[in-house]
Amino acid sequence: MTDGEIFATFNFVKGWSKFVYCWGKSIPHGIKRTVIFLVLIGIFLWQIKTPSIRHVFLFRLYYLPIFMGSLLDGLRGGILLATLSSFFSFCVSNQSSLDRLDLLFEITLFYFFGVITGFLVNREKREREKAKEAQDLALLGKAAAAIAHELRTPLVVIGGFSRIVQKQLPPESLSWKKLDIILKEAKWMEDIIQGILDFSKPLELELKPTNIKSLIEEVVSLVAPEKERKIQVRFVNPVLKEIRLDPDRFKQVLINLLNNAIQASPDKPVKINVFFTDESMIIEIIDQGPGIPKEYQAKIFEPFFSTKARGTGLGLAIVKKIINAHKGKISFRTSPEKGTTFVITIPTNL
Repeated sequence: MTDGEIFATFNFVKGWSKFVYCWGKSIPHGIKRTVIFLVLIGIFLWQIKTPSIRHVFLFRLYYLPIFMGSLLDGLRGGILLATLSSFFSFCVSNQSSLDRLDLLFEITLFYFFGVITGFLVNREKREREKAKEAQDLALLGKAAAAIAHELRTPLVVIGGFSRIVQKQLPPESLSWKKLDIILKEAKWMEDIIQGILDFSKPLELELKPTNIKSLIEEVVSLVAPEKERKIQVRFVNPVLKEIRLDPDRFKQVLINLLNNAIQASPDKPVKINVFFTDESMIIEIIDQGPGIPKEYQAKIFEPFFSTKARGTGLGLAIVKKIINAHKGKISFRTSPEKGTTFVITIPTNL
């Protein structure tokens, strides 16, 4: 097949596939997959009933379902349809004018076409999802910041006057206890508002060389006494490095994750493992709790998502934002038997 034939076939398949795909946008995916499979079967039956001289042309039609499958299901669809097309092509190879070498070349092109198209479709879908997520978060942040700014002043006034009145009452009086409840609730709402404002505004890191061992020991001393819990810290490398990061922001990350770990396993120790590779620092925070339910795993880093009755849903969202600002990444692995491990990876060349 000449370069001109390949180019013409590709344009033909691309044009018709886009037409069919766009035409079926409102149709459920199950029906679309059925149509693609019927097209594939139709090409196969057409090959069986036509003279072998025309099989070369019919082989080109297999690119149509491969392309349609890639558009619909990405890489998985491209590979699946390339496999089915290869199988059907092999079934009619005995009555085809193509020799074995040409058939092998054609099958290789099927897979090449399916893999490349599926990969590009997957990448485009990921980029579109990321862009939509970033846009949604930006709009959400602006709206939340505006609301939080308006609510902050009245809350400060409520809390301030409640404290003044409370100081004039004896602690054993009923009014003092009621005012104490008001102050606690106002403080909780102020924390929510502060979290919203922290999440909505852009991060400006103050990077400086930081001894990670000293920083972790400081965080543990802040968290452990408050929770009356033992946190086991293990530094894997014999010689620990200093790396550039924002120590205050990174403390915020560690405190949040440690508090979550302690709440998840209140009767068991929490572990911290720290080690370095040539290019990054890796910190593991391990609890021995019941794990994260499967239905929540895709949502835990989303803002305002929380399984706690009094949770703001901003803790892990802010953690991820800080880690991303350090050009790092955060992931987790979880199971009901082993608990949850959060893994922070920070590059050492910031």
